[in-house]
Amino acid sequence: MRYRRLIPFAAIYLFPFFLLGCAENTQSDPRTSAPLVRVATVQEEITSDSRAFTGTIGARVESDLGFRVSGKVIKRFVEAGQTVKRGQLLMRIDPVDLELAAKAQQEAVGAAKARAEQAEKDEARYRDLRGSGAISASAYDQIKAAADTARAQLSSTQAQAKVALNASHYADLTADGDGTIMETLVEPGQVVSAGQTVIRLAHSGQREAVIQLPETLRPAIGAIGQATLFGKENISVPAKLRQLSNTADQLTRTFEARFVLDGDLANAPLGSTVTVRIGAQNQSSQHFLQVPIGSLLDKGKGAGVWVINGKTQKVTWRSVVVKQVDDEYAYVTGNIQSGDQIVALGAHLLREGELVRIASQANNPSIENEGGHS
Repeated sequence: MRYRRLIPFAAIYLFPFFLLGCAENTQSDPRTSAPLVRVATVQEEITSDSRAFTGTIGARVESDLGFRVSGKVIKRFVEAGQTVKRGQLLMRIDPVDLELAAKAQQEAVGAAKARAEQAEKDEARYRDLRGSGAISASAYDQIKAAADTARAQLSSTQAQAKVALNASHYADLTADGDGTIMETLVEPGQVVSAGQTVIRLAHSGQREAVIQLPETLRPAIGAIGQATLFGKENISVPAKLRQLSNTADQLTRTFEARFVLDGDLANAPLGSTVTVRIGAQNQSSQHFLQVPIGSLLDKGKGAGVWVINGKTQKVTWRSVVVKQVDDEYAYVTGNIQSGDQIVALGAHLLREGELVRIASQANNPSIENEGGHS
């Protein structure tokens, strides 16, 4: 009788577990689901056999300016980026030592002149004595040689004094042409030697694109390329090759090439980043197929992509040959066609004939993660 009373309570207690056991599991196991992949459409692309090289904007004439004498820099009158005119004062070194040296040479000229005058008078007296027979010819010859030496020393001292005087004017460094200060390499207080570069000046005039070319590419002088500035890729101007170095850089083993810029880039800012695209000598256009770089897979037997069958949603391996590559896309040829749907993400996880699920990244923000773990 007591157990009969417990039956209703036991039924109420066990009823939720009964419902849970009878509930149908509607969630599928992700380990058994078809991989979730992102797809892309193969597109036909017509490209020319050209290569792009990045460099900087430079002036046709760039001067490395330095003092003609050594000394201590006491003042700099310009800053980097400043526009200057021909003859404008750029920098000054301490002129005191130069002025003292010039003064010392002037005093040396006075002393040499006095010796030369005295030697000339002695030579005149001994000439008369030789005529009267009072001295021998050899004695006169010694006096005459001394007079000639004194005159030569005077001439030498005068030349040295002129050099010292000129040097006293070299304390000021001036611009040798109109242009823009590209770089200042010393500061006031530094001691510089004669000829040491202290300021780099870019002369006014046409701008050039300075790039480095590999030894496998040597276009002819006068070859035409297309130049674009970084951040202004919509503006492209012709660039004519003016100079190609015959000596490779010791570190990079590349050759410097300078292209003259026209049009909108004729006055481009110095130091700006520029890209020059150089076409091949044949300039022939080629038809390639454009695919995302992420779609390519190479397991050691050559590159290829997974093509999705639109009806069965199964993938098939197709081999391709990579012709060109840029930041986002590869340009290929092979057993695929324009319009084919290919796997753009998750290609390394698939097998031949495997069923896949297609999803767009817009509707599935986590598709990249799912594709990597499917």
